[in-house]
Amino acid sequence: MFKLLKRLIFFTIIALLIFFAISLWRGGEPFRWFGKQSEKAGEVIKQKSEDMGQKADRIKKTSEGIKHTTKKLKSGIKKTHEKIEDFTSSEPNKE
Repeated sequence: MFKLLKRLIFFTIIALLIFFAISLWRGGEPFRWFGKQSEKAGEVIKQKSEDMGQKADRIKKTSEGIKHTTKKLKSGIKKTHEKIEDFTSSEPNKE
């Protein structure tokens, strides 16, 4: 447990030193670049999520159409089956 805590503190100190070294050497430009790249990535993610949402809507509409068609076919088959049963189960006229 203490080794983990010691390593976390060590890595935090190293990260802070690197941050200050980059800040002194290059100024804020690398951090601005990272921020701009993050914004671009956010725009791409937003666009892709919109595209995925539209595709999901199309899939949902298609599946609802398939459900509706399946229900119609099921009721049609049921009616046809009832008609066939009525036709085959009727007793012949004995005259």
